[in-house]
Amino acid sequence: MNVTSNTQCGRGRLVGSRLGLAMFCLLAIGCARLPVPIQVIHEDQRLVIRIEQIAKGEGYTHPISLKAADVVRVFKGMSLRERPTWPLRLFGKTAVPERLLRDEELQALAPYLVEGLRMANPNERVAFALYEPGSNPIYERIVTSGWIAISDPFFHVGLNYVRSLQPQSPTRGYYPFYPEMPPAPPSYELFFEPQQYWMKDSADGTSAVQFRDYLRAVTPLGEGG
Repeated sequence: MNVTSNTQCGRGRLVGSRLGLAMFCLLAIGCARLPVPIQVIHEDQRLVIRIEQIAKGEGYTHPISLKAADVVRVFKGMSLRERPTWPLRLFGKTAVPERLLRDEELQALAPYLVEGLRMANPNERVAFALYEPGSNPIYERIVTSGWIAISDPFFHVGLNYVRSLQPQSPTRGYYPFYPEMPPAPPSYELFFEPQQYWMKDSADGTSAVQFRDYLRAVTPLGEGG
């Protein structure tokens, strides 16, 4: 009887089982952190608005009622630029900030975002995706996606993709030249003007728009309330 061989085999199985358990736990933790789609507010070929549940529960001040015009005003103050890679940073080169959303995109999004904020719970946020046809609309499209949430008086915006060219296919099958896996999003720097309303939310330490004071400053007399 080869005791050494059996012992090594047993140790191998033990190490393998522990590694398998560790991998399973890591995958479970990663999946648990993903937002869970709760309800679709609107969906067509151009845009999708839905409510997502946050696993860790941010404690947002939802539901909340805002005007579509106020959401548009907040977004109009936002711009972004792609964070430069290290070779560009080495030479001090940065991209010029560009407006986050165009007027026609805001007009399409704002009413559904407002509806989503009225329906969302404190542990939920409102996600959006805008689609434009690519140069070959059958196989590709341009995607802008992200989410909003309110932690009164802060208006939070998160971004996934901004005018990103992504593959699509008529079916969900794998296409060798147009795989279903989208490209990794670049890292963005988000800005807001006027800068004095772009500040840290002490609740989570992230930057957001102090929208209450901002709206009081920019809303014409007679439109408040």
